[in-house]
Amino acid sequence: MASGTLGTALSGLMAAQVGLRTSQHNISNVNTAGFRRQEVGYAAQIPEYLGAYSVGSGVSVTMVRNHYSQFQDSQLLLDESQLARSEAQATTASRVDSLVGDTNSGLVSAMEAFFSATSTVASDPTSNAARQVMLASGRNLAGRFNTLSDSLDLIGNNTNLEINATVTRINTYASQIAQVSSNIARTEGGSAQLSNDLRDQRDQLVSELNKLINVTPIQQSDGAFNLFIANGQPLVVGSSVATLSTVADPTAPEYLLPTLTFQGGATLTLDASMVSGGSLGGMLDVRDNVLKPAIQDLDRLALVFAAQFNTQHTSGFDKSGNPGLDFFTSAATLSPLLQPAALAENTGTQVFSTAITNYSELQASDYELSFDGANYTLTRLSDGASDPAAAFATINGVSQGFTLTTGAGTPQAGDRWLIRPSAGAAASIKLNGVLQDASLIAASSTAADSPGDNGNAQLLAGLQTSTSAVNGTETYFSAYSQLVFRTATLASEADINVSAYETLTTQSKATQQSISGVNLDEEAANLIRFQQAYQASARAMQVATGLFEDLLSAIR
Repeated sequence: MASGTLGTALSGLMAAQVGLRTSQHNISNVNTAGFRRQEVGYAAQIPEYLGAYSVGSGVSVTMVRNHYSQFQDSQLLLDESQLARSEAQATTASRVDSLVGDTNSGLVSAMEAFFSATSTVASDPTSNAARQVMLASGRNLAGRFNTLSDSLDLIGNNTNLEINATVTRINTYASQIAQVSSNIARTEGGSAQLSNDLRDQRDQLVSELNKLINVTPIQQSDGAFNLFIANGQPLVVGSSVATLSTVADPTAPEYLLPTLTFQGGATLTLDASMVSGGSLGGMLDVRDNVLKPAIQDLDRLALVFAAQFNTQHTSGFDKSGNPGLDFFTSAATLSPLLQPAALAENTGTQVFSTAITNYSELQASDYELSFDGANYTLTRLSDGASDPAAAFATINGVSQGFTLTTGAGTPQAGDRWLIRPSAGAAASIKLNGVLQDASLIAASSTAADSPGDNGNAQLLAGLQTSTSAVNGTETYFSAYSQLVFRTATLASEADINVSAYETLTTQSKATQQSISGVNLDEEAANLIRFQQAYQASARAMQVATGLFEDLLSAIR
C-alpha cells in the first residue's frame, strides 16, 4: 500500500523500526574503535492530491548517515601521528641519554681514574704499584669505550629490527585499506547510500597506519579513495598498493632506510626529512639526530685520545731507558673504515686513499666525496657543509684534519665515495697488547734519567687539561660533556613533545568524540522516542484496519 490511511501508518511503522535498529546499532558499538554514531534521515513522502487539497502520505527513510567532521578527523590524525613520533623519539633518546650520562656506564669516571693514575706515576715514577694501577686504569678506560660503543650499536641494531617490523605492519594495513576500499566501491555501486560501517572500518585502519607513518587520505568525488605518505608519495590508489621494504643507508650501511616500491617497479628511498610523523618517522629522526651523533662523537674522542696519548707516550722512555711504545691501539689502525669506500652504484673505477694529518682538527662526522663529471665535491654529512674539493682537504677553507689522494682508475659522473675517518674507533681501542709489563710505561723524558725522571709522565697527565685536544678548542672532558649535554637536551625535548602531543591528542579525541561518538543517554532517549513512534504507528494501523473492515461489512 503506497497511499491511504493504512499506507501512511505503515510508513511510520517502518521509519520507527529503522530508527530503533539504528539506535540499537549505536549502543552495540559504543566500544568499537573507530565507530561513528549513525543517524536516520527522514523525509515526508509525496502527498496525495484530492481535488483542491493534498493529504500527506507518510514518511520515508532517505539515508542512514554517520556523524563526522573531516576537519576534526584530520586534526586528530595529525596529533596522533606526532604523538607516535615523539614517543619513538623519547624512547630511544632516553636510552642513549641514560647510557652516556650515567656515572657507571659513561666515560667520565673511567677517564678521571686513568688520568689520576697517570698523575700518581708522575708523582712517583719509580713505583711499580703506581705503574700497575695506570695500566689497569688504561685497560678499564679502553673497555669503557668498547662497552659504550657496543651498547650504542645495540640500540642501532634494535632500531633496525623495529623499522623492519614497522614496515611489515605498514604493508599489512595498506593492503587491508585497499581491500576495504574495494568492498566499499562494490557495496555502494553508484548508490547514494553510503556504507557507513565499512567506511568507519577503513578510517580506523587509516588511523592505525597513521600512528606508524604520517598519511594523507584523499576521498575523490567519484568515491575513489587514495592514501599518500612521505610528502605526497602514493601508498594506496584505489585497489593498487605500493610496497615498503628496507635497504641499507648508503651513507651509513649499518642502518636501514625504508624504500617505497610503486606499481611498475620504480623505487624511492625515504629518509627522516620525508617521513615527518608516526613511529617510523620518530625512529629515523632520533637515529639521525641523537644516536648517530653520539656514536660519531664517541668514535672521534676515542681516536683523538688514543692518537695523542700514543704520540706523547712514544716521546718518552721506559724504566730501562728504551723508547716508549704505543700505549693504546695504534691510531693508524684504530679506524677500520678510514679509507674511502666507493658506493655500490658507482660506474667508474677511481680509487682514493685517506691520511689523517691533524687529529685535533677531526670533526665528529662522516664525509661524502662526489664527482659530477668535471669537479669533485666534499660534503660533511653531519651538517651538509660542502666545498669543491680540489685539494680534498678543506670545507669552506677549514681543514678537516685529513687529506685525500687519488689513486688508480677513472671516475664517472655521479660516482660517490664514503669517508669515515673515525668510525669504529671506540669499538677498536684497546690497551697495547705488548704493554703488559708496568716497567714499559714511558714516564721519563730522557733515557739517561730513567726511571727517576717524570717529565713525560707529567706531559701525559697534562693531556687531561689540554684545551686544544679535540676540535682545536676542547678538552677530552668538555668534548664528552657536550655529547652528554646534547643527548640530554634532545631527550628532554622529546619528553616535552610527548606531554604536549598527549594533551593535544586527548583534546582532539574529545572534540572528535563529541561529534562522532555514541552518547548512551542520547541513545536511550532515542529508543523511547522511536518506541513511542512505533507504538503510535501500530495503533494507527489498527484503526485503519478497523475502518477498512467496517467498510467491507457495510458493502456486504
